[in-house]
Amino acid sequence: MSADEIKSLARHGTPKTATGLTDSSHSSSSSSSAERYRLDEFDTAPILLYKYRGGLCTTSQKDLCAALDKDEHLRCTRKPVPRYCSYLDIKRHDMYLPEEKEQYASFPNYDASLAAVKIPMTAYLSRIFMGTYDNLYIVSPENAQNSSSPTDSMKSSTASL
Repeated sequence: MSADEIKSLARHGTPKTATGLTDSSHSSSSSSSAERYRLDEFDTAPILLYKYRGGLCTTSQKDLCAALDKDEHLRCTRKPVPRYCSYLDIKRHDMYLPEEKEQYASFPNYDASLAAVKIPMTAYLSRIFMGTYDNLYIVSPENAQNSSSPTDSMKSSTASL
């Protein structure tokens, strides 16, 4: 075992691979969201989480996996956080899974801005000095790419009448 693996084992209690994810041979059970979105269901280190139309908060990958397993209509994507960046622009393509990006690349609203979020000062300083908070995790509904369409909101409002 390398020194990094020993530190990781001491910190989190589970062996990790070079990718930072737990090795499936050491895990007795794995959540479906952890496998689907390449999350570490045992990692309790804080992460930045943006909930689509809900705001920015901090949580852990463990809590995120539990929330994604609880509600199967949610999806999770990642956006890298540049080191000296205090604001992030969330665009529509940031919510697409890798296999969907090519499919929707020709759509006119592919690069539309959905939100601008300010990185909290503690996360910003932690990113600069300790290298933590390297990704913004974006949680959105499975059908978020269609949810802001005027025709869909019109259909839902007339359906309740």
